[in-house]
Amino acid sequence: MSDSILAVSGLHVSYGRIAAVRDVSFEVPEGGLVTLVGANGAGKTSVLSAIAGLLRPKSGTITYRGRPITRWSAHRRVGEGIVLVPEGRQVFATLTVAENLQLGGWRAKGRTSATIKEMYDLFPVLAERRKLPAGSLSGGEQQMLAIARAMVSRPRVVLMDEPSMGLAPLMVDEVYGVIEQIRARGVTVVLIEQNARRALRIADTGYVLETGEIAHSGLAAELLEDSRVVSAYLGGE
Repeated sequence: MSDSILAVSGLHVSYGRIAAVRDVSFEVPEGGLVTLVGANGAGKTSVLSAIAGLLRPKSGTITYRGRPITRWSAHRRVGEGIVLVPEGRQVFATLTVAENLQLGGWRAKGRTSATIKEMYDLFPVLAERRKLPAGSLSGGEQQMLAIARAMVSRPRVVLMDEPSMGLAPLMVDEVYGVIEQIRARGVTVVLIEQNARRALRIADTGYVLETGEIAHSGLAAELLEDSRVVSAYLGGE
């Protein structure tokens, strides 16, 4: 795919003798939204952690904008525009909302104030609570803060790890609305989710992971209609 901004090829990730990811390959087109779905333990977070530089793969290559980055440090990847929104939000609970956002802008080179203002416009609830400790926010508000903190760095690729986990249905709607807005800004999104049906509804392409391997892949709309995927992974509404 000539317009790919990110490519993963033959990725293997192990924890000691336990193989978590086996021979995973996929490409992400620039400006696209690709989702990796599957049950707990399928290897989704391991794939995302390898892309973010938090895990060193046993083998395989990761290419970003045509350059191999498999051996790059995590902070170099952030500096080049690959940012992770981690599972469980991981905001700095004792710092204010504003301070969390300022930390997200370490690579913005003087544009932090303007970008934070953009985030307050995108997330009005964060503007209202900017002086409060992040730990005092609800789970949904903390998820919004984690996404906004990532966006302050003006990334080219955002990696999202289970953004709907533990959220009430109405807040899930809000989070997915924000993801679509981010994609509309031209930012590439790699989304991993247990909520496969919801993720596939907004994605261009989907990959279904099962015990560390890709079991199914294709256009997201087609996966939603694939009887094998529906019966094994999606269930009823």
